[in-house]
Amino acid sequence: MTEDESGGGTPQRVIRQFQKRKRTLPIWESPDVTYHVRATVLKGRRERLVQPEYGKVVCDALRHDDGRRYVLHCYVLMPDHVHLMLHPLPRDRGSIPLPEILRMLKGVSARRINSLSGVGGPFWLPESYTRIIRCPDEYVETWHYIRCNPVAAGLVEHPDEWPWWWGREE
Repeated sequence: MTEDESGGGTPQRVIRQFQKRKRTLPIWESPDVTYHVRATVLKGRRERLVQPEYGKVVCDALRHDDGRRYVLHCYVLMPDHVHLMLHPLPRDRGSIPLPEILRMLKGVSARRINSLSGVGGPFWLPESYTRIIRCPDEYVETWHYIRCNPVAAGLVEHPDEWPWWWGREE
């Protein structure tokens, strides 16, 4: 464990070997891997991620820790969920835990969206779908799946028409 970067001395979790945990959805973690994540907005929330003011909040939150806590490969915002691929950065001979990254992303974006909308309470479902990308072919398939999600949902005819997509130039 390392001390908190803020100097507060709070021990931080580190992923040094494969771990499997389960709440409702299984969570598999391993050091030095890339993840596909889908985070979903709670049913009943009227805010849509593709509304410009809320989409900007989520995009800014995603990009904020790119290079600090993780390498962000790509993301797409859909009306009620976001897909992303990211690779947690190293920490103390391991990797930053994915739940820590998601807690920060969801927490920051939820607080900002709640402030903008004047609504309080939870914004995201507590658990997210996560999958470890296991090989280069799966990486390419997942990238394509994320990129074409708006087309599959019938929101646009071509992925280039969707404004809520971002992908790192490889």
